[in-house]
Amino acid sequence: MPQLRWRAAAPAGARDVTTFVDGIRLTWGESLRWDDRADRLYFVDCATQRLHWLDGGEPPLHTVQLASLPTGMALTESGALLVCMDLGLHVVDPDAGTAELRATYPDGMHGRANDMTATHDGGVVTGTLNLGPGPGALWRWHPADGWSPIDDDNGNVNGPVPFADGTVVVADSVAGTVYRYPPGGGARTTIFDHRSIGGSPDGACADADGGVWSCSLARGALVRLHGDDGPRIVDVPVRHPSDITFGAADLGRAFVVSIALDFGLGPPNDDDGKLLVLDDLGVRGVPEPRVAV
Repeated sequence: MPQLRWRAAAPAGARDVTTFVDGIRLTWGESLRWDDRADRLYFVDCATQRLHWLDGGEPPLHTVQLASLPTGMALTESGALLVCMDLGLHVVDPDAGTAELRATYPDGMHGRANDMTATHDGGVVTGTLNLGPGPGALWRWHPADGWSPIDDDNGNVNGPVPFADGTVVVADSVAGTVYRYPPGGGARTTIFDHRSIGGSPDGACADADGGVWSCSLARGALVRLHGDDGPRIVDVPVRHPSDITFGAADLGRAFVVSIALDFGLGPPNDDDGKLLVLDDLGVRGVPEPRVAV
């Protein structure tokens, strides 16, 4: 097990307890992925343009320097990663230290892509990176047939979560809202507004019971969304949790990466930027789908 420091992450009497992975402090942590075949946890630091990983989810930290800003990331059938970088989607082999451009962005991306997830049909869902208001869109890419649009009204795509039936849950961080898109396209429905709790949605993942765990920037919390249940809010000791995934042998351990930047709320606290571990959320994750490249 990693050398972890214990720190309560919820009010007294709650069962949720958070630990930190020793020695890891990122500036702009994003894009957590657990590779269940390689038993490896991947994540990036956007500020330093580095890809990191932990074998077994434990130190030591391994690092590859990338040529441009990495944001979204998906596992592939080949064992490499598909990464959103400045010019397009790149196939990155972290062990070999190589990156190859696989697909440039479509004009309707309005620039470059932000967050990304693999879908159960071997493609990906991703969309526009905007740090402020501006045109944005949600897109699908598949290695067999290229790009196709899903929604031309998503200002900053974050936390896409795929389901086996084709449903995709996606956040718009500019709008502060998490949406559900039905299988095969169609009108989206709103499932949660992070502004109602003083936050903004970032990365997300699914659990084995069909719940969606959405990080709430500024609010310092994880929000579980599940059917008609009210949101379950788990406070964490970082102001800007930015992505979450489930890993370890039984997918019962939640990892949360965070950001140590001043977004107008003051300088980072002592824990911002750390990699969090939660072992008692009471749910398990599901294996990540993979891109067919």
